[in-house]
Amino acid sequence: MKRTSIDGLGAYVLLLLTLASTLSFIDRQILNVMIGPIKRDLGGLTDTEISLIIGLAFSLVYSLSTLPLARVADRANRRNLMAAGIFSWSLMTALAGTAHTYWGLFLARMGVGVGEASLGPASTSYLADTFEAERLPLAFGIVGAAPFIGTGLANIVGGPLVDWLEGQPNFVWPIVGELFSWQVVLVTVGLPGILLAAVMFTIREPARSGPLAGNGGYAYRELWQFVKSRGRYLTCHFVAYLCLSIQGFAFLTWVVEFFVRKHDWSRTEIGLTYGIIALVVGIAGSVWAGFYAGRLIGRGSGDAPMRVALWCTMGLAPVAIVLPLVDSGVLAAVLLVPITFFMAMPPGLSNAALQAIAPNQMRGQLIALYLICVSFLSYLFAPLIIGVMNDYVFGREDAIDLSLASLACINYAVAGTCLALSLRPLRDALCTAAMPSAA
Repeated sequence: MKRTSIDGLGAYVLLLLTLASTLSFIDRQILNVMIGPIKRDLGGLTDTEISLIIGLAFSLVYSLSTLPLARVADRANRRNLMAAGIFSWSLMTALAGTAHTYWGLFLARMGVGVGEASLGPASTSYLADTFEAERLPLAFGIVGAAPFIGTGLANIVGGPLVDWLEGQPNFVWPIVGELFSWQVVLVTVGLPGILLAAVMFTIREPARSGPLAGNGGYAYRELWQFVKSRGRYLTCHFVAYLCLSIQGFAFLTWVVEFFVRKHDWSRTEIGLTYGIIALVVGIAGSVWAGFYAGRLIGRGSGDAPMRVALWCTMGLAPVAIVLPLVDSGVLAAVLLVPITFFMAMPPGLSNAALQAIAPNQMRGQLIALYLICVSFLSYLFAPLIIGVMNDYVFGREDAIDLSLASLACINYAVAGTCLALSLRPLRDALCTAAMPSAA
């Protein structure tokens, strides 16, 4: 039975799924606070080469695995799938800490992508069968805070830990041998997920609700027909979130290096500063957006997720353009507060809108399609675009400020336009979903 409020059991489910999402984000983003040491220890890599490890190595396999794993989520036990995925990506993160070559780290990052591909489709479908429509945006908002919890912890722990390890002799571990500072960090952050995978078996698989397609679920042909029938809305949604994701992940990938290169901050200084901001302000933004959108839905505004996302994009754009260009490091750090608050709002809103228009056994596959169209391209291009602009457009590493500001101008203009255009077709899609024959 779905929950109309977030009771004790519902809160426990949210806690576990938020922890899982947080660990996934830490494992995929932890390299961001160690770009400098990794480039040095793997033979003096360029910004473009390290961007390919952060982006392409993860996103390529992640995207290729997402749709097949989503079909499993739509047909089988979602809890078990999530537990297997958590174990897999955590083990691969720890193994990445034993890599001593560029291609060794590249392959380990590919392994992380396979494991993490299971979580998004399975967890979103799981939540949609756990909470009622008016509570679902808040549930997604809580879980959607995970990227900022993960970013906060990665920066608070990762930055100071790397700085401390850099001042110590390299560790020598049995079997794997000598480990650099960043390798120790990867092993350390990978191991807790193995324990969480076991804890996932303390929750139950919820009963499926809404339109069902029998035991076999929906075929790819039916998924494609569904997408075409809602093509106008999904196109606006996917393009808007592609731009938001590219800019967001570019910022999260390079924010530490930005402060190190432009403002001469240490990794400990920016790690602690941005880590605290991400934890406090990021959680607040994501949860508030979900809470507010849920209230609007309860009042009859079905397009609330996209409407709130549009409002936050309008607030985000000017701050994101100005922040990289200010000369004061302190002022730039202050501007991290509003940019983090607004950046935290859209992710959970996207999931809430997509789950509301999809039949039950198509929910995982629709999220998978979203992840392929949005997450693959954003993970691939977000780190790479900034690296390429630094190396080949501006021709210098300290031009990272110009790269971030230029990218923000383009991404937020396109995202805002598409979000505005998505409102009416979203309302039409919701009306169609409410019909008994909708599929």
